[in-house]
Amino acid sequence: MATFWERITGRVETRDYAAPSAPPRSHVQHVSGDKALTLTAVYRAIQILATPISKMQITTWRYATGMEMKIENPLFINRPSLDQNRRETLFESVTSLAMFGESFWYKERNSAGTVISVQVLPATDVYPRLEDNGRKVFDYKGKTYSTDQIEHLKLFTQAGVIRGLGPIQTCSKDISGALDLREYASNWFSQSGVPTGLLKSAQMLNEEQAEKTRQSWLKAQRERTVAVLGNNTDYQSVALSPKDALFTEVQNQSVQQVARMFGIPARLLLTGVDGTSDTYTNLQDENQVFYRHTLTAYTDAITDALSNCLPRGTRTQFEFEDLFKSDISARYNYYKVGVDGGWLTPAIVQAKEGLNG
Repeated sequence: MATFWERITGRVETRDYAAPSAPPRSHVQHVSGDKALTLTAVYRAIQILATPISKMQITTWRYATGMEMKIENPLFINRPSLDQNRRETLFESVTSLAMFGESFWYKERNSAGTVISVQVLPATDVYPRLEDNGRKVFDYKGKTYSTDQIEHLKLFTQAGVIRGLGPIQTCSKDISGALDLREYASNWFSQSGVPTGLLKSAQMLNEEQAEKTRQSWLKAQRERTVAVLGNNTDYQSVALSPKDALFTEVQNQSVQQVARMFGIPARLLLTGVDGTSDTYTNLQDENQVFYRHTLTAYTDAITDALSNCLPRGTRTQFEFEDLFKSDISARYNYYKVGVDGGWLTPAIVQAKEGLNG
């Protein structure tokens, strides 16, 4: 079977031109997505976004004869890429959207022009631009592709801005501050210039006496023996409490900033916001807001891209029902309302729950 690159080179015309340079995303200090990912809060936030979406079910709908009907998923929807499973394709797409604000799919078509596979491209290697005729094209690996060949997914769009924007690009100063704080905290004891202790004497010591006292103390410490101090000499340790040494409060604020940037509930990043309480109702409401206002930003971008790969009049959507299955009370109440209202049947409920009819 031909490799992905062989499939590309077999259908794209080569053009000679200078390698494009990456346009600046914003006027603020740039922090790369890979650098931001080294922050534990950023890594965890992106994982929290990508994991549920990569496991969610997708349904296909077709509009015909004046109404929209649910149809069986085409093979392409169940496995968008021939080179990897669906979970990996969706996970990579969400990760790219979260880290760079955009994702790029190379579309492979059969002889009839139907999309049969997509490949998630490295977002840092793809450069969208507008040609003189106003059409958008993409420069990738020394070649130029059209919108028929590459699907451009955007997390955050602005009029007149061709590239997608993500939280890392638009909030670079916050990310940069969190990185600086981490480096400062990790280098506090080795590079901050703060001594580990003080040897104090009530007597006046010349340079030679002071050095002799210091060397005697260091020797006793290295050998882990009993230290003997001279008359009127005292040792005072210079140390921080574990809380202060880790800059806990400031680092918690940085984690809360990351949670706010990505739209993640702070408790999912193992931190909290003062003045809030974790009651059952509050947690349920928080989850609803997270699903509605954060996850849908990613799922909408993906379903729009999938729909663009299908025949006109066909669309896809993610099913959020599985995310609520842990809430038994709410789920059973939903079923009761549906059965009483006539738009659900006991058989449908049994099928959803995986029960025998």
